[in-house]
Amino acid sequence: MSKMARYGNVAAAFTIVLALLVFSWLSVGVDFPVFEFVPETLRRQLVPVEPYDNIAGLSSRFLWDNRALDLTGQAFVIVASVVCCLALLKLGEGKH
Repeated sequence: MSKMARYGNVAAAFTIVLALLVFSWLSVGVDFPVFEFVPETLRRQLVPVEPYDNIAGLSSRFLWDNRALDLTGQAFVIVASVVCCLALLKLGEGKH
């Protein structure tokens, strides 16, 4: 393996770790401004004690209130798919 190939692998690993750190910092440290406009009347108990008539609406409200979890998951899937696509395009050992 040549020096350039080794440096490329190190640079790729460094970039991936840096991207994961930035995504985790954004999901934990930064509030998304869309949550500022949710009226207080929409905030309800997540799981009702008795009848489960409105469980779909309450589950939906939970997902919208915790949107950072969803966005972090989507960012991880996108980064993982990019890494997998790059792995598929990598030159094989031996024949070129």
